Amino acid sequence: MNCANFCLPYPDELAKELGATGFVMSIRRLFELLAREADDKDPVKAALLRQAAQHYPDTYPDGEIIIRNSLTNIVAEEDDWDDLTDSQKIHRGNVNAAIANVDRIRYELEMMIDSYDDTEELTRLRRELATIAV
Repeated sequence: MNCANFCLPYPDELAKELGATGFVMSIRRLFELLAREADDKDPVKAALLRQAAQHYPDTYPDGEIIIRNSLTNIVAEEDDWDDLTDSQKIHRGNVNAAIANVDRIRYELEMMIDSYDDTEELTRLRRELATIAV
């Protein structure tokens, strides 16, 4: 176990049935969930909880820490490019190109000066981008 997670033990009967000793939970995820709960009732507390969450790293569901680069992109644990087939390389390249294009469109939309004539179209584009954003 690392310092970014904690393990909540299952009761003995349930642990035997499941074959697992406990539930692994990211500390960052817990703070984010608590902040979401506090949003409507106490926004100051929610902001404090989100600030506390930023001090802990992201983790995968199994508890491993997600390693990110300076642009906050997930860094692959190993370079598997040579192991990929040609179709897998093309697919990965297409996915990365699509992400780059969406990021560029989002940037252009943010930098545009809103005019009354373009308001409806810009709003529609922004909403469409927001729906496909992950």
